[in-house]
Amino acid sequence: MARMTRTQVTLERDEYEFLKAEAGERGCSLSSVVRGLVRTEMVRASSTVPHVWEIAGLFADGEFSGKDHDAILYGEPERVPPAPEL
Repeated sequence: MARMTRTQVTLERDEYEFLKAEAGERGCSLSSVVRGLVRTEMVRASSTVPHVWEIAGLFADGEFSGKDHDAILYGEPERVPPAPEL
């Protein structure tokens, strides 16, 4: 088992009752329920960030180039190309 860190959390009464009931239903400790909820949230949070292999080639047929990577990855406003000289 991984090394654990003890912490103290202050909960609203209904939050505590929810965790206590969940622990009873699952036959485990309240701490175990909290750890499970945290792990679930960690997985969810990490899955919202696209990985390079998910976007590789996404713009291969467009007019984008390497200089546009910030706009593509971070959603920065589009660059306006300079007006042609007359």
